[in-house]
Amino acid sequence: MKIAAVQLDAVFADVQANLDRSEYYIRQAASAGADLVLLPEFFTSAIGFSEKMLDVAIRDEQVPKLLNQWAAEYGVIIGGSYLAFDGENAYNKFALVFPGGEVFEHKKDIPTQFENCYYTNGDENNVLVTPAGNFGVAVCWEMIRYETVKRIAGQVDLVLAGSCWWDLPTDTPPEREALRQYNQHLACEAPVTLAKLLGVPVVYATHCGTATALHFPDGEKTQTRRFVGSAQIINGNGQVLVRKPFSEGGGFVMAEMSWNPSSRKKPDHFPARYWVPELPDSYIRAWETANPIGKQYYNTVALPYYQNR
Repeated sequence: MKIAAVQLDAVFADVQANLDRSEYYIRQAASAGADLVLLPEFFTSAIGFSEKMLDVAIRDEQVPKLLNQWAAEYGVIIGGSYLAFDGENAYNKFALVFPGGEVFEHKKDIPTQFENCYYTNGDENNVLVTPAGNFGVAVCWEMIRYETVKRIAGQVDLVLAGSCWWDLPTDTPPEREALRQYNQHLACEAPVTLAKLLGVPVVYATHCGTATALHFPDGEKTQTRRFVGSAQIINGNGQVLVRKPFSEGGGFVMAEMSWNPSSRKKPDHFPARYWVPELPDSYIRAWETANPIGKQYYNTVALPYYQNR
């Protein structure tokens, strides 16, 4: 199977523009021989703290129909996650859509920091059993938590991973430059580490470009953040087969993959840790403080907005 991973230069919160860009890359990858095209997390919008985000889940109502249409028209399997409102709650929903109309889904388990403003906790269904094989799904920070690794280990042939990994604001003081470099390295290496832990290939789609939104949680000023990482495909030994750094802009990478279900092996044990990497204290504090603030915004602002549209 030839698999393509897209690196998307999204227009922040502009659903139609990003659907057009996504279709363009799907068409280009299909023309290049891809059998599966992986789009990044939040491929219809990117992410930022802004009132613009409140309309994204509503406008995304067209996405399931379009994914089915594109999969059939271009003859490829398409995967990617987007904000989806089901009438009761909004989720960061990953959908894997086959040309014949079969759809397999996973809802990201826990939103990250201010993402909590726009959707709620999903499920632990990180293994999709499909006609093409067993696919693991790891959406952004699901890649760096051992709970995700435990759900997937020994059960999949390949992992489909996607992110919309934001960097520190562009006006961050120079003394925090080391943290910026750490963040960019983590975004790039997280899927490599995941492949090594699981012993299976990982396909990773991501964003590039920037988004200008409000400072969270006070919303008193705007800030611009770059999206970082590298669209890449990694084999089961952790070797990067192909990679496109975020600094190179939009496009896609592609590689031919094969697997043997009989070779699935579950590691003997994993460390008794929550996070895979040794995260800096500032990351842990942000996770512990921003998550509940974001949940309050979701319950008092976003969810009523969705329900009244």
